Amino acid sequence: MSTTSRRLEVLTLLQAHPGISAGQLATRLEVTERTARRDVAHLRELGYRIEGEAGPTGGYRLASGRTMPPLLLDADEVAAVALGLRTAVTVDGIETAAVTAIAKLSQLVPARWRTRLNALADVQSMPDSRRRAGRDVLVPAALACRTGEAARIRHRRRATADAKPIDVQPLRLVTLRRRWYLVACRRESTRWSVYALDRIEHVQPLGTRFSVPEPPSDAVAFVADALAHGPWRHRVRVLVHTEADLVRELVDPSVATVIDNGDECELRFGTDDLDWAARWLAYLNLDLDVIEPDELTGRLRALGRWLAERY
Repeated sequence: MSTTSRRLEVLTLLQAHPGISAGQLATRLEVTERTARRDVAHLRELGYRIEGEAGPTGGYRLASGRTMPPLLLDADEVAAVALGLRTAVTVDGIETAAVTAIAKLSQLVPARWRTRLNALADVQSMPDSRRRAGRDVLVPAALACRTGEAARIRHRRRATADAKPIDVQPLRLVTLRRRWYLVACRRESTRWSVYALDRIEHVQPLGTRFSVPEPPSDAVAFVADALAHGPWRHRVRVLVHTEADLVRELVDPSVATVIDNGDECELRFGTDDLDWAARWLAYLNLDLDVIEPDELTGRLRALGRWLAERY
């Protein structure tokens, strides 16, 4: 690890672990305690206000200052800042500031990073206030993923349930269908799971790492599959009398999976609400037959009668 990369990591650790000691920094960075102290001193010279307390309960912590110190950002962080600024362009009152900030950022980054910034030029966000993850959860979850550190999360399995503590090893944050999800492995579990961030109330770093199975190669695809086939009350299978490619154009992979059967295809998904499933299948406007569950056929017939009577 280069000196610059190591000092970037020092800033990340100081943010994630207020009160971390020089010895703990040295252990995590795999350097001597003297080198860790030198890194802290150099960051102070750059303008970062790092407070230190002596004693067994003391340590370093970042504090706010009166001036903005230089930001040390790597390529991924620059891309993240640029994407956030692209979103801010749509917010009333700060559009101009967001645009000028993007322009300044593009001028300052190394030439090899500009391609990534240009790729984000047309990206826009569609925030959904009903599904918004709080910053006090999103930021520590992102830091835990970045540092590869285990965390204790307070999670609600259902919207109306009480939050319970779970120790997990975070892997990746994914945004899908305007919601944030955390891919993580529970302590001593043999499989990875998906947690909706709007059902997490608190994230606490544990200062350790858990042994985990081989992670999924594609975190986005893993989340999409989990949403389509998660722990739902009903498993739905329908035979669609048309080609799979046409159905795939209509169906989000996070809602259902399309199985190719030649001239026909099978649609598989899970749900807690068969009335919703009937409405959604009617919306697709496809010729189909229900394979399972049998109750879904009754819900489709009831929907058809209601529509005929109403209109």
